[in-house]
Amino acid sequence: MQSAAPPSSQPHPQQLQEQEEMQEEMEKLREENETLKNEIDELRTEMDEMRDTFFEEDACQLQEMRHELERANKNCRILQYRLRKAERKRLRYAQTGEIDGELLRSLEQDLKVAKDVSVRLHHELENVEEKRTTTEDENEKLRQQLIEVEIAKQALQNELEKMKEVDI
Repeated sequence: MQSAAPPSSQPHPQQLQEQEEMQEEMEKLREENETLKNEIDELRTEMDEMRDTFFEEDACQLQEMRHELERANKNCRILQYRLRKAERKRLRYAQTGEIDGELLRSLEQDLKVAKDVSVRLHHELENVEEKRTTTEDENEKLRQQLIEVEIAKQALQNELEKMKEVDI
């Protein structure tokens, strides 16, 4: 009888089965944990790509708007020059009281050019405003997507933390 081990020291078949089930469950949790880690890494990469795209688009749009502003400023300077020129001609007319044919043609030409520039500036302003509105809408959509990705990332991190706690 001494050679036989006491029954309590030998593992019971039910205990062995429970240990195997626990080992399988731990392995499943480890695999799930690894999958979640990979998903978090993918989401981080996607988030970084979205952020980079967002900044690149913003930089391009900003540069385009600066060019449009420079064109508008140039047109304003031209209009200011022509206005000063027209004012000098008006003063000359007021002093002499004569209507110079060349002066009249020049004033008509200046008026036509001023109207054309005014119309063009108005259209450019409308286009810039339209682009600004579109850009703001796109920015808002990207911000919402970024928030959604952040929320998903946080949820995955929370789930990962829970899995780590269960693993411990």
